[in-house]
Amino acid sequence: MRFASPASLWLLLLLPLLAALLVGALIARRRLLHRFVEAPLAARLTRHVTPGRRYLKAGLLWAGVLFLILALAGPQFGARTRVEQQRGIDVVVALDVSRSMLAEDTKPSRLARARDQINRLLDGLPGDRVALVLFAGQAFVQCPLTSDYGALRLFLDLANVSSVAAQGTAIGDAIRVGSRCFDPQDPEHRAMVLFTDGEDHVGEPIEAAQAAAAAGVRIFAIGLGTAAGELIPDADGRGDYHQDRRGNYVKTHLDEALLTEIARVSNGAYYSSSLAGREVDEVAAQLSGLEQRSLGTTRYNQYEERFQVPLALALLCFLLETLLADGVPQRQEWRGRFA
Repeated sequence: MRFASPASLWLLLLLPLLAALLVGALIARRRLLHRFVEAPLAARLTRHVTPGRRYLKAGLLWAGVLFLILALAGPQFGARTRVEQQRGIDVVVALDVSRSMLAEDTKPSRLARARDQINRLLDGLPGDRVALVLFAGQAFVQCPLTSDYGALRLFLDLANVSSVAAQGTAIGDAIRVGSRCFDPQDPEHRAMVLFTDGEDHVGEPIEAAQAAAAAGVRIFAIGLGTAAGELIPDADGRGDYHQDRRGNYVKTHLDEALLTEIARVSNGAYYSSSLAGREVDEVAAQLSGLEQRSLGTTRYNQYEERFQVPLALALLCFLLETLLADGVPQRQEWRGRFA
């Protein structure tokens, strides 16, 4: 037998305290009665009360709490081995962490929106292996292909504009680095999802997208920001905005034309980020519709949940404690006395 939540068993340490409280309450109740009336009168008033029943009621309450803690711990016994075939594709998520992603024309900011939408995308990709690539002036693999979405989300939460030292936006480098994440022995079952505002300063993104398409990679681009653009807040959080070398404020714009062309040459699709996030669901649906391959088998033991047994015993103890009277039923002592 095993427990699904063994930490709950620490609550058993409270049972001695509960027992002491219950016994103390019974003793205090008796002392209070003798404080207000003399012993002979108290004996007459409580002649129908059975002390044993009071202790039995206290014992039932104590046992009910015991079984309730055991049910909370989730006892499991009786296991069976299951084997599941894991199928999916390999997906590289490329996230732009350049300074322009701090712009707030997409609330709360482009980068914050991108992180939220990547988390939403992961929710729609059960079984797929996913990698995370961060890029600004250069690109690097933050997390290689993995099925451990918990670890991937941890890396994602740590991503910020200081993750990459070189500033700028090298979309072409991100595509090339992301393409190297895939298994070279499998030229199919590949996709890349690009989260960026599309402002490319270095690299050759169209040529990189064409090379990726030749290697079997489909690129889905999600653009963050607006065409009207927005000023770039300073990363130091002082409330000022980024300026160029001449002291002019720098405004960043969403380049939808570039992102649309990247998606077109790679047989993918372009979407503009929205607050509702339906575009992420559409990307997840398209990825799920791609041809999948076997990613291996998973063998695990599935235990039968048996919390119902102690839970039923706990409810039974509480019910009996409620129905059980403190003493035996009184007989009809006054019958015939006034006949």
